[in-house]
Amino acid sequence: MSMKMRINEVKKKEYFTEQYDQCFDYVYSYIYARTAGNRQMTEDIVEETFSAAWLSLDRFNNRSSFRTWLCSIAKNKLRESYRKAISSEKYEILDNDSYIEYESSFDLEQFELDKEKRQCVQNALNEINPLYRYVLILKYVDDISVKEIAKDLEKSVKSVDGILQRAKIAFKKVYLNMKGYDKNHGRQRS
Repeated sequence: MSMKMRINEVKKKEYFTEQYDQCFDYVYSYIYARTAGNRQMTEDIVEETFSAAWLSLDRFNNRSSFRTWLCSIAKNKLRESYRKAISSEKYEILDNDSYIEYESSFDLEQFELDKEKRQCVQNALNEINPLYRYVLILKYVDDISVKEIAKDLEKSVKSVDGILQRAKIAFKKVYLNMKGYDKNHGRQRS
């Protein structure tokens, strides 16, 4: 290996290490939100994302920020993971600790209310059928069209529409039950 190639390899490692340090928390948060708080799945996908980024670093062309490029890789890794989980329907629900970037000044009371709401949403997502969970995440978190979801899941658009409707009903039922909603009287239980 020539001296020039070794210098380029060292620069590549330094650049990647710097980007990793700058982008890790953001990418972790991005993936965590899309796995309904599943830590193990998040960690696996984060690792796959950075591994894929390292292997394809030569193809990064600076048309976007490095962080945006990493998120596009993460999005593909998430979709692969969704497909695998749906096809096997062996999805293990693990620890649901929240991962949140802290700011120097924030409203602690609002933060705790938001944290409680996020936890409730994550718990409700974890209670429903994995297919429903992923379709809801793809549609409402990632803002993917029904047509694209159908393509990803190798289903018809009509089928995904039906799944999405059933998913919303299942989510609502579980979420309202968690919040203590009394369906007979239309108010929260005390």
